[in-house]
Amino acid sequence: MENIIKVKSIAETNVPPTILARHAARTCYSADVPEMDKTIDEKNTAFVKNSLFDTGHHTTLEHNYFTFNIDGIPVSSVVFGLHLTAPFYNTDQRSGRFSKMYDEPDMGAIKKTLETYYPNVSPYNINQACNWIKNGLDIYAKNKSHVTELARDAIKKERPYASDKYIEQNAPKLAQEQLRMFISMIAPTALDWTADLVTIAALYRTAWTPFMCDTMDKIVNTIKAKYPDISYMFEQNSHDNIGFWYPNVPNEYMGVKTKPEFKLIDYKYDDKTFGEDKSRDMVDTLQFRPESMNNSVNYVHTQIHIDAGATMGQDQRHRTIKRSEPEFTGYFYLPPLLNAAGLKDSADKFMREYYNLAVNPLVPRGMLMSIAPYGAMVQYEKLSDLNALMHEQGKRTCWCAQEAIYHISCDLRRDLAQYVGENAKVMKYLTPPCLSRGKCAEGARYCGRDIANKINYFRQRQI
Repeated sequence: MENIIKVKSIAETNVPPTILARHAARTCYSADVPEMDKTIDEKNTAFVKNSLFDTGHHTTLEHNYFTFNIDGIPVSSVVFGLHLTAPFYNTDQRSGRFSKMYDEPDMGAIKKTLETYYPNVSPYNINQACNWIKNGLDIYAKNKSHVTELARDAIKKERPYASDKYIEQNAPKLAQEQLRMFISMIAPTALDWTADLVTIAALYRTAWTPFMCDTMDKIVNTIKAKYPDISYMFEQNSHDNIGFWYPNVPNEYMGVKTKPEFKLIDYKYDDKTFGEDKSRDMVDTLQFRPESMNNSVNYVHTQIHIDAGATMGQDQRHRTIKRSEPEFTGYFYLPPLLNAAGLKDSADKFMREYYNLAVNPLVPRGMLMSIAPYGAMVQYEKLSDLNALMHEQGKRTCWCAQEAIYHISCDLRRDLAQYVGENAKVMKYLTPPCLSRGKCAEGARYCGRDIANKINYFRQRQI
């Protein structure tokens, strides 16, 4: 595979996998702490393979962590790939506002990416896709100045204590955040990605996009080059075992929505056994406190309908929350500033062109997923235990959270309160720190809203 996606090892556990796994296994069955082996010999290698790996004793292999910088992977293969299902990783991803795709797009590189990863698609259909991607970039560029002005006005109205410096720094960022709905998720991104050895072996076997297959190949080849004694862990891969996955893409464009949608499906809550978080600590200790254990067997079950690229990507940061398989719904999300800018007709035309590609049997569904715009809407269910929910809501009801995910969080809070009551103990934790603690936790990133005004605190906002 051409070197479009670059994978570089930047950190790892400082003990070789075979030695550390054997030490872990011997610790389990020794009266005394065993000595750490000093060399990788045939005895150690055979023991780890035959007694641990082949028999499924894989916790002994989870002590080894590797950190890779992955550069050039499409946003779509992070949202619908690396971040989709597995909770067993840590990641820090480049913010979209630092993407060169927006203001310095290289259509030649985009075309090369599609040709490389979808070699069976005809040049005609590749060109069709590239022309559609360029149309979205043109809409972005044409409207950037106007939407930035609208963002400045919205900040002044919604955030009365925002300084002039804050306004000038954040108006372009907020405009870009909403205008990227027209950007294709083929846009390359970068991330530092940390996972244990077993997670890497599992993702190597199950990678479901060609970009993920390439990424996992490069990760595994790097590990095997340094630790050839564990090559047997990577004998199976997705290229000939699993195949590619992609979410359902309907053949019909359904229209534009100007609000995300939320539905409370079910909940379980007991105010008497609810474990409160009295630490007021910025470190999230909920999952670690015995008095919070009962929260883990109470839950909130919801369904959300949001934009795929921005809001779903943010939503995936909360990995202790379970999610169902997402499906494209045929709708396009038009955020408040874009609606105010009169871009509904542009959105309609843009998405009709996308769905013209969707009805073409010569355009693979996997490629449609890869090039989908940030604004293409998806629907899926979420199942959150109360500890995970409090962690999520404390961050997503903050005005530093992007507009759509904030509104989904407010909807959840409002609907749940109708059943458990506004005075239920959990409700005071489904709030931003500035309300629950009376002080902004963002420091220099304080949004400028009037935090002293508690009336209608969870309200509509444009930015």
